[in-house]
Amino acid sequence: MLAGGVALVGSPLLRWVRRGPGNSLSGRDMIDAIVALGDTLPGLSAARLAVLWYLVPASGAALWIAVGLDAGRRTSAAVAALVTMLVVVGFARLAGVGDLGAGAWLATGGAIVAGVAAGWRRPSGAAGGDTHAPA
Repeated sequence: MLAGGVALVGSPLLRWVRRGPGNSLSGRDMIDAIVALGDTLPGLSAARLAVLWYLVPASGAALWIAVGLDAGRRTSAAVAALVTMLVVVGFARLAGVGDLGAGAWLATGGAIVAGVAAGWRRPSGAAGGDTHAPA
């Protein structure tokens, strides 16, 4: 899960748009440039897409917190996957799948890795019993 969190937190540092409008920009400027292309997403305004885009690295940080607290791993991974999916689908719709940059693919991979890791992890004390039980 830590690797998935690293990918999500690091994804804004890479380009989300490989070619075309917004490819040299980041953050809100990038979103404004691709939204200006005229394609629309029902229910997903530029402001909402910007908030979701900023939630991608935030969800990666939440994964780190969940790992540190040893609680809420599956919930954090599910939230990270949902947020990342919405943002990547929004970018793919606006910029085109072929123009998605490394940042979008890194975030997608990070969400998948986090989800798989959260699903494979056994709950504390599952195999081997409780090690703190009195003898």
